[in-house]
Amino acid sequence: MNGKLYGIGTGPGDPELLTVKAIKTIEKCAVIAVPKAGSGERAAYSIAEKYLGGKELLECRFTMEKDMTKRIQARQHAAAEIIQLLEKGKDVGFVTLGDPTTYSTYMYIHKIIVSKGFTAEIIPGITSYAAAAAALGVALCEGDETLTVIPAGRGDIIGKLADYPGNKVIMKSNGNLVSILDELKERGYGDRIKIAYRAAMDGQRLFNSVEEYEKSPESEYFTLAIVKEFT
Repeated sequence: MNGKLYGIGTGPGDPELLTVKAIKTIEKCAVIAVPKAGSGERAAYSIAEKYLGGKELLECRFTMEKDMTKRIQARQHAAAEIIQLLEKGKDVGFVTLGDPTTYSTYMYIHKIIVSKGFTAEIIPGITSYAAAAAALGVALCEGDETLTVIPAGRGDIIGKLADYPGNKVIMKSNGNLVSILDELKERGYGDRIKIAYRAAMDGQRLFNSVEEYEKSPESEYFTLAIVKEFT
């Protein structure tokens, strides 16, 4: 009998924000797949580490190169390694930062595994922007407000999306948040922006205004901005 793959969301950073179900799933899996690529993937292992208890680990190496062919090859290789374990009857837990369905490497593996006829289950996790909103003490949505989640790498459309109704989350800044904030200020959103750096992680810093942020900007993958439609 084949094993089962679990995509396990580890939450945004604080190990105490793992769900009970995530912890129980980690405990029952024979093997834990640990993605190795960007800083976000390394963080997933650090969060789950205290719950691994000497389990067998499978390091899945991915690439962040722009060459999509190389990215696809890395995903297919990782999926093949997982399939070998599933065919031995071992359940595999793939840990991923935040929630597996939100900008997660896991979903690429999930699709491959399921297409090969194996069973997979997703264990949701707390997203970084939910943790950031909680830390900042702001609502992501109230009443009938809408929410748009925007990767900062899409600088080509951020201006257009900013003018749509509703609140926005701008995440995965990768160092270009400053230029995005400049554009948002030009569009009149300057007094409606709050920023979180490493929300729910060691070194967390919170900024309640763009002006406060600009005094000591922190811009990396783990920096995100919440833009409110109304103050």
